[in-house]
Amino acid sequence: MDIALPRACLNDEQRVALTPAGVQALTRAGHNVYVERGAGDGAGFADTEFSAAGAQLVWSAEEAIARADLLVTVDGVPEAAFEWLRPGPL
Repeated sequence: MDIALPRACLNDEQRVALTPAGVQALTRAGHNVYVERGAGDGAGFADTEFSAAGAQLVWSAEEAIARADLLVTVDGVPEAAFEWLRPGPL
């Protein structure tokens, strides 16, 4: 399964939906995890930690979401991002 972890959308949101340990568990189980660069900054997790855990870093939320079968967020999906979703996952 392809899993997307975009950066939080709300300005004051500092959480991230998965930690590097969560990403590692998913990648070890055979899943692909696409993490938007900077997704963990507010929570104290560097891109290098996600990469070391097996994530593939992508440049934008659009890129992560467009690749995903499953979208993992802490603050929902903004309406503007609906067009990035692949057909079928909803």
